[in-house]
Amino acid sequence: MNALAYIDVLRHNLLDSAKKLIMENTFIFQQDNDLKHTAIVTKTWLLYHAPRRLETPPQSPDLNPIENLWMHLDTEVRKKKM
Repeated sequence: MNALAYIDVLRHNLLDSAKKLIMENTFIFQQDNDLKHTAIVTKTWLLYHAPRRLETPPQSPDLNPIENLWMHLDTEVRKKKM
């Protein structure tokens, strides 16, 4: 997936999801620092469509709970293989 495909996904889902969750004017958008997320075209689109964003520093697994989950899952899978 590239930045334009990512924007297309956001265009068709982000605001609809916020409305369904009754958060359309209050949500804070968070994403990791993948290249498609940090592309200028993506940042520009988000500036107008998700003005409230939580910026995270690059390579910050402490602020991204899924990274910790992947680490624990990897550890458990490796234990089972031994």
